[in-house]
Amino acid sequence: MGVDALARAEAVVRSAFGADFRSHDWLHGVDGVHVVVTEGGVLLAHASVVGRTLRHDGREYATGYVEAVAVHEDHRGRGLGRLVMDHAEAVIRDRFALGGLNAVRTAVPFYAGRGWTSWDGPTAADTPDGLVDTFDDDDRILLFGTPAGAEAAMSKDVPLICDWRVGELW
Repeated sequence: MGVDALARAEAVVRSAFGADFRSHDWLHGVDGVHVVVTEGGVLLAHASVVGRTLRHDGREYATGYVEAVAVHEDHRGRGLGRLVMDHAEAVIRDRFALGGLNAVRTAVPFYAGRGWTSWDGPTAADTPDGLVDTFDDDDRILLFGTPAGAEAAMSKDVPLICDWRVGELW
């Protein structure tokens, strides 16, 4: 994506998430595969799939982590969120062993209806200071299966561990 297209995508995402969306939140999705819907040169919807590593029970999973999913407020209700997620999930299936994301509470039914499953087990992060517990009651971590079926074999008694990054870890 060019600089102008990234700026338009960021504006749509910031508008959708409001003041809670910080600079590092946008940066988490910049290096990913961007899925956009445009019409007449106007960016209407965006999602990004970023490569991350999740670990569980001694195994590492190359994970397509979904960031910055948003639909322009004037174009909601047209199925554009479904469209960008169709393509984001295709990227995950093609390139990764697992899909992951941290959804806002109101979006959980949308993702669940697409086959994403809630991770209700413990979470942690592999940080420069070592492994830290990342439990946050506001997190809604969801996993998306691929043909490898990684998420089906995961025990909710064992932490799901994400790699470190600046800002929100999940």
